[in-house]
Amino acid sequence: GCDSSLNLTSQKATDAVDGIFRSLRDIARVRMHMKQFNSIHNPGSNTHQASASYKPLLKQVVEEICNPDRPDPVDIEHMSSGLTDLLKTGFSMFMKVNRPHPGDHPLVIIFMVGGVSVSEVKMVKDLVATRKPGTQVIVLSSVLLTPHSAVELLFAPDRLQPDTHI
Repeated sequence: GCDSSLNLTSQKATDAVDGIFRSLRDIARVRMHMKQFNSIHNPGSNTHQASASYKPLLKQVVEEICNPDRPDPVDIEHMSSGLTDLLKTGFSMFMKVNRPHPGDHPLVIIFMVGGVSVSEVKMVKDLVATRKPGTQVIVLSSVLLTPHSAVELLFAPDRLQPDTHI
């Protein structure tokens, strides 16, 4: 709501910051039902607050896919494809059959709704190369984010259909 710094008032700045925090709270509320990927912030402990860290959601998901210990992923659901996978899924209701793990496949496709940055794609490439060599990961997205477009999306009045001319 402010086209130049000359028109910037304290109230407009406060409204913009409130809007950003409202968006962040909305994102947190949507992710509350998740068991494993519900936060990107680790606050550390009371004695070691300097150990607080940030771990991007995409990194958490890729680490889970490439996890060598292979626990059943909690927030990642396997979509059955083919007769063998369908039979395994069906028999798992009656017998102790492990569901297929996303890391079992030589090709993993990740689609990021809302955008992905070049640095996030490089991070995925590096993680997979070190933890699961031989696996091909394709990262798709609704838009390739730049630092400028990411900030524009934060300030977009309608975040579902932003007018950012990206």
